[in-house]
Amino acid sequence: MEDVVQSHYERLAALDPLFPVTTPPSDTTRIDVPGAVGFFGAEHSSPEVALWAATHRNVLRARLRTGAPEELGALLDEWDKHLAASYVAGDRDSAAIVNWPSRDSLAVRELVFHGFAPASVIAVRPAGRPIPAASVAHEIRPATEADLPVLIELSVLLHSHDARYGLVTERPNAREVLAGETREAVAEGLVLVAERDGSVVGFVEADTGERADWAQGMVTATPTAYLNKLFVLPEARSGGIASALVAEVHTRIDAAGAPVTLMEHILANEFSTPFWYRQGYRPLWTVWQRRPVIR
Repeated sequence: MEDVVQSHYERLAALDPLFPVTTPPSDTTRIDVPGAVGFFGAEHSSPEVALWAATHRNVLRARLRTGAPEELGALLDEWDKHLAASYVAGDRDSAAIVNWPSRDSLAVRELVFHGFAPASVIAVRPAGRPIPAASVAHEIRPATEADLPVLIELSVLLHSHDARYGLVTERPNAREVLAGETREAVAEGLVLVAERDGSVVGFVEADTGERADWAQGMVTATPTAYLNKLFVLPEARSGGIASALVAEVHTRIDAAGAPVTLMEHILANEFSTPFWYRQGYRPLWTVWQRRPVIR
């Protein structure tokens, strides 16, 4: 079935030159069906740190010869047999996940028929892509240690909002975990804040250089940057603050020489989806999720 894998990547390269060739982890299990190959494996995190997903996740990496629905459908049928033997019905802290190339749309209805929903999109912005001009009546500046208390609070508000949509998970110790992440980001990453009338009302956080190496496997262009977080207080929205933060962080990322920036947004978020595509992003990967794994 190696011809299936080769055909799969040739087909994806024709659909989108930014799709990478990826190798499944060595600890995955292989499924072979006519016209398709799948590799699936379990991922587990402690509830204390699994803020951005379910604690128990099973991820399928699919390879289709032609992209036809019957290829994906048969693969999902076989995967479901394995999942039924491994997961407890109704466990909401479990998720079956398929990261699907966004432009490979011929077979996606099979994901719907198997109970999956598109949860989020990993989007890409090529360097230098024009974005809306921001009229700023506020200051954008690098974050400092003195900003940590308000940045932690904004991160908690962002996480709590995103948890509404079923991908991110609220945890009792979310503030503690987010505080650690925020301190590290301010010390080592690229964090900008927006001030209005002397108060921080929003921030943006990104990884560049070696800090973004973990995201390299999602795209062919190298090196990449990754935009982690953006949040503006509700009472400060609709005034161009988010656009100003993104414009400034993109200016700095482009100057650092990254040919693309990646970010993930929740599809159902009423703010994220229209905003990010105005900022020069486009879908690269769609994260399909079924949670719980077994209903």
